[in-house]
Amino acid sequence: YIQQTFFPEGFPAHPHRGFITVTYCLKGGMIHRDSLGIKQIYGAEERHGGRHVQWLTAGAGIQHEEMWDVREPDAKDKGSFLWTSSQELYQIWLNLPAAYKMSAPGADMLEAYAVKENSSAIPTGSTPIITSMDESTITTIVCGEYNGVKASVECPTDASIIRVQLKKKERNSPTVWTHNLPPSHKTAILYIRKGSIDVDGEHIGPHHTVYLTASGAQLTITKPHDDDNDEADVLLLSGAPLNEPIASQGSMVMNTDNEIREAYMDFQNGFMGVPWSEKLTDEEWRKHVARFPSRY
Repeated sequence: YIQQTFFPEGFPAHPHRGFITVTYCLKGGMIHRDSLGIKQIYGAEERHGGRHVQWLTAGAGIQHEEMWDVREPDAKDKGSFLWTSSQELYQIWLNLPAAYKMSAPGADMLEAYAVKENSSAIPTGSTPIITSMDESTITTIVCGEYNGVKASVECPTDASIIRVQLKKKERNSPTVWTHNLPPSHKTAILYIRKGSIDVDGEHIGPHHTVYLTASGAQLTITKPHDDDNDEADVLLLSGAPLNEPIASQGSMVMNTDNEIREAYMDFQNGFMGVPWSEKLTDEEWRKHVARFPSRY
């Protein structure tokens, strides 16, 4: 409450063009409102009902606000007068190929979906979650494919976003996760959120980023049995090159500097709608969006 009095709780209305934002909540949640009149509430808490990822296609242009969902305190602070609401997330920007940069904008919710042994089709609007037979690894596929299971989202680029959680085994043996990277993926990055892992003989601690070489096909991640942490939590990003020029400035990602200038001129001319105050009620915001509609 004290912080809300003096500072906005999040990121007030701002524009994007030319790429996709993937927001993956790990703690807390977000409240999204945009220039298309879409409102979405999602996050990692029970109240969010498994809706933990937003797939936002900026395309030709969109304005949105991303405010923290601080409606409830953390479990440790429930019942306290002064309480906190922790927030943790990944936000990944996926560049769009030139042919898609001026496509229609949109915002989709992705809900966690536990894959069963006899699962056939993955529901639309979901992130498949695969738990190993011994429950030592949990793999969440935001986009791309793992072990024959494909994400439901249609990604216009050849890319993968995969979260891997490796649990500590009771017996003194390491936890191992393997993945065959697509031959087309020439870039692959690992971020270790917590715990520690071994990759190709290298020991990597938490909050480190690993850039993998393009040689080889199989990635093996090992959680050492002598690691004191109960879990290692890793994000894998990989993809094929677009082989196109790139120009970026602020919240716009295009192919040329001239396209960047055009993007900001279109924003200033109100083609992406007109910014609004995060303090507006939903009714006031909807009236504002109707009065200043987005061209796209």
